[in-house]
Amino acid sequence: MKNYFILLTFILFSCQKLNNNFYSNSNKDQNLKTSQISDNISKSQPSSSQNLLVNKDLSTIRVNQKKIPVALFLPFSGKNKDLGFSLFNSATISLFYNDPNGIIDLVLFDSKDNPKDCEKAFKEIVDKKIKIVIGPIFSNSVEAIEKLARQHNITVISLSNNQNLLNKTDKEGGVFISGILPEAQIEKIVNYSISQGKINFAIIAPSNQYGKTITELFKRFVRAKQANFITSEFYDNGFKDLDRVVERTVNAFVLPENLRNNKNDKNIVINDYDRIYPQVILIPESGKIASKIIASIKKQNTQERPYQILGTSQWDDKSVYDSNLIDTWFPAPENEKFSNLENFYYKKFDKFPPRIASITYDMVAVIAEIANQKQGQTPSFKDFVEFKNGNKNGYEGVDGIFRFLPNGLVQRNLSVLKISVTNQAGNWFETIEKANDSFIDYKKN
Repeated sequence: MKNYFILLTFILFSCQKLNNNFYSNSNKDQNLKTSQISDNISKSQPSSSQNLLVNKDLSTIRVNQKKIPVALFLPFSGKNKDLGFSLFNSATISLFYNDPNGIIDLVLFDSKDNPKDCEKAFKEIVDKKIKIVIGPIFSNSVEAIEKLARQHNITVISLSNNQNLLNKTDKEGGVFISGILPEAQIEKIVNYSISQGKINFAIIAPSNQYGKTITELFKRFVRAKQANFITSEFYDNGFKDLDRVVERTVNAFVLPENLRNNKNDKNIVINDYDRIYPQVILIPESGKIASKIIASIKKQNTQERPYQILGTSQWDDKSVYDSNLIDTWFPAPENEKFSNLENFYYKKFDKFPPRIASITYDMVAVIAEIANQKQGQTPSFKDFVEFKNGNKNGYEGVDGIFRFLPNGLVQRNLSVLKISVTNQAGNWFETIEKANDSFIDYKKN
């Protein structure tokens, strides 16, 4: 059976030179460039990006020797193909904006739906001697190819956020993890809550491995800050026990240390004001499920105690908006630049992009930047680790500043966002704590 992959060659319009990313809208000239680029993309692309793609016999394909081939290793078939093509669209936009010299060839490979087929497809990348790969998305796919990446000195920039995939690197190749790690999210939101005087924490999580992992992280960070972890509760997939779970959470309490130490003293009277109830409840779920849980909290909170509801970066999505989520907090990249990308994407493709579309956009951009600095030579793993953009010790992209660490982490600085009542412009994410806009140079510390 023949092996296939998809090759896309972009013809960049020669009448413009683009030095600024489209998401910067600080002046009228830049807005004009955005509309001009939109027109040019329309002329050079069919309305559907899938129409650009033609299956080619692998044995007949030759990578353009004058350009740097970058494999876009995403699911272009199977149950996740819509996600794959959406990420391809954002990579397309980034290439037009960030590779004006036409250094990069994006070569598309289907990562398939299962690890075995993913490994087989990755071997095609190895055979084509491509040294930079964006993708795959899912952890089990990354696990299937990480050894091959190191064996063949390939730099893989995966979209996973699984910390267990760190340290799959050596000096010549390996895997970067570019998703936002749960650890970074939990640390950020715990620190911010404490800075706002909220020191008593609880969590309501799904009864699965993800829920248990987030709960353990949450406990660890809360206790490391000398705050109070009150309780953790889990609900099943059917939500049959949800109200009981929520009731236990809102009524859970601990006692101050002096009362705990003397709890067997019959002469001590414990009043309700002695009890320490949660001030903060974390719900590590999608916005739709979180809305259902928050509704239950409102119903079960008969004593009308004040709670601050926290979420995760899963809530950084237009589709999650719900009146129950108003005034909740969650950690995420600052939203302004992504909103610009999102709006541009919608105009081009008549749908909103998935939130992780910013990752493929940013990774194409940073590869082009490094390649330009190297005067068209293929960037190595070491080049990514040593890359700096000015004195910020990182690259400033749609999701804010990020950098590549030797252990494979794509380190990010996160903001804290608040869901507010939507205005006429449709903006409901308010930044209540901005992310740091630079990194400390770890080599000097």
